[in-house]
Amino acid sequence: MLQLRKITKVYKTKQKTKVQALTDINYEFKEKGFYAILGKSGSGKTTLLNIIAGLDKPTSGEVIFEGQAFSSFKGKDFDAYRNTCVGFVFQEFNLLENLNVYKNVSLALELQGRKATEAEIIEVLRKVGIEDLIYRNIYELSGGQKQRVAIARALIKKPRIIIADEPTGSLDQEIAVEIFEILKELSKEYLVILVTHNEEYAETYAEQILHLAEGRQKEEVSLEEIEEENRVELEYKKSLSIFASLKMGFTNLRINVVRLVICIILSTISFSCFGFCITVSSYSEREIALNSIVVDDYIDPNVIANWDVGENGRNSLPITKEKLQKINNDLQKNYKGISQVYAKSCFLKSVFEHNNDQLSLINPCGGLEVNEEYLTKLGFSLYGNFPQVEDEIIITEYYYHTFTRLGYKEDSIEIPQEKITKDILLGKPIYLSGFKSENPKKFKICGIIDTGFDVKQYDALYRYDVNSKTYAHDFNLVQQYKNASYHSLVYLKEGALKACFEHYDETNGYTYIIDEMPKNKEKVAEIYDYLNDISSLNNRYVFCTQLIPNINDLIVKLKLYQFVSGILGGIASIFSVCLLYSLLSFTIENKKKEMGVLRALGAKARTIFVMFSSEGIYVNFVSLILAYLGSSLIVLYFNHFLKYQNGIRVEIYHFNVVQYLILLGVAIAVTILAIAVPVIKVVRKSPAEAIRMEIK
Repeated sequence: MLQLRKITKVYKTKQKTKVQALTDINYEFKEKGFYAILGKSGSGKTTLLNIIAGLDKPTSGEVIFEGQAFSSFKGKDFDAYRNTCVGFVFQEFNLLENLNVYKNVSLALELQGRKATEAEIIEVLRKVGIEDLIYRNIYELSGGQKQRVAIARALIKKPRIIIADEPTGSLDQEIAVEIFEILKELSKEYLVILVTHNEEYAETYAEQILHLAEGRQKEEVSLEEIEEENRVELEYKKSLSIFASLKMGFTNLRINVVRLVICIILSTISFSCFGFCITVSSYSEREIALNSIVVDDYIDPNVIANWDVGENGRNSLPITKEKLQKINNDLQKNYKGISQVYAKSCFLKSVFEHNNDQLSLINPCGGLEVNEEYLTKLGFSLYGNFPQVEDEIIITEYYYHTFTRLGYKEDSIEIPQEKITKDILLGKPIYLSGFKSENPKKFKICGIIDTGFDVKQYDALYRYDVNSKTYAHDFNLVQQYKNASYHSLVYLKEGALKACFEHYDETNGYTYIIDEMPKNKEKVAEIYDYLNDISSLNNRYVFCTQLIPNINDLIVKLKLYQFVSGILGGIASIFSVCLLYSLLSFTIENKKKEMGVLRALGAKARTIFVMFSSEGIYVNFVSLILAYLGSSLIVLYFNHFLKYQNGIRVEIYHFNVVQYLILLGVAIAVTILAIAVPVIKVVRKSPAEAIRMEIK
């Protein structure tokens, strides 16, 4: 049945010196019977037993089982051999402490891909006399009881060979005799090969004895020739399913709960940071601009500016009359050109005293020539009259609010703020200047137009701490209203600018152009994309919203955040790999002997890999769920910070499905990297090395 032909084994120590463990061993084992390998410590007994069991390979020579040479075996053949043909009984029992008696015994069948029944387990336990201990925990058993469990585990799969390595070495004499009696009885049905240094036991129970001394056998043995037709093919049974492997691996998590929880917390922090980093790296300037309109329900004016974006920053360029006409034709819009004008101080107090008065419109941002039909189309309500002559002007409710706060003083007319009313302001003069620093021109207020700006919502600015984030947020929003909106214009009769300012020339272009905002995001997107198409590298036509006055500075910040987040994301990934690698290395360092035992029981390398990778898989699974929440909260807070820092209402970053899928992919890659090295390092070693705890 089993032949050893000139088996030689040479080991290399850690110091790279060679040790001759076995030399030219020849022996033959029959199909049944009790065989003992006898010798002193260091004689090579266990080494020879490991070679017979397929746990180790000889340096030279051949093992032949049922007509098949081990030298022709591949990795899966050795797995099949150990899984179906060999039942192993170890000196140190090598039971899995985290499993009870039932599960330890049933494991041998589960590694063959089939589920053990309770009746089968009871039957095999009855053979070794411990059927009443079926659900007992391993740590509750005596040494003799543990060895009986180990024998039952070997028997449950009905092997061809039972191999016992010093099975009574750690037992007292009475218990040792009981174990030998059990093995003797089993030898009637199986081939039992036992290693021992106890000559008395060997001679009492064994039918045949192979004596070893310093790696050599004492007796000469002649071997029979094995005919080719007697070859028996190995039976390849199913292995433990991936689900069952993961389930078994789950038991490892209960060994050190504190370390597990700490690892999950650190992994969650790491993955949350990475999720935040990939979110920061994926902002869209286009979406920022479009969403800033959507968030305000399309109440912003549709403003287009022309920027010269060069090395010295952003400078405003005029939009020519021809360009305005082309844009209107292409977009089927009715943009109006805004010309820059400045107002002479009309206030009771000096303008310079109120430079920090954030809510007041001390200067309009431009003059717009309109007709009554245009104002009606915009839906603005007018208090007073539309300009009938060129030197009449309409101001906005926002501008009027400034007079009610600062008072009015012009042409020796002085009105304190508490006496300001709309009727009192009508007919009062305002001086506007512009266009090559001309002398201010006198205009008369004929009407006050309500553009829908609710100035009361910013009254809290007067009560804020000027260093608070809330103050900074609302301050920035007000500044944006004062830069480019219907609220901050003065309105004149068509042709008034040319009539009143001798140097005015509309062919020189407009400061910016303005129209109504489309009422859906798709139309807004069309305008945005069109402006991108007609823009050049240094000459950009920009679709302005409340966000736009600060968007250039904002984009610089976002690019900086993107760069920094890329570095932090890389660090977070490396930290995750190192953390998980450390966790698994610790587990495997303490479980590598157990891995060797499982290999000896016939577990495939894939099963071992899945089983001992499960800890990392479970940690990452829980960490990913928590990281989703963590990343979302960090992104939410950072958006809140950006909104108040930059005075915007739009969400800059969005942690959505795409970001989470990227995070999932990275987590899987991290898991594979962290798992592969420590697990494969052990799996690639022979089971004998793992059991001896000699993994280098």
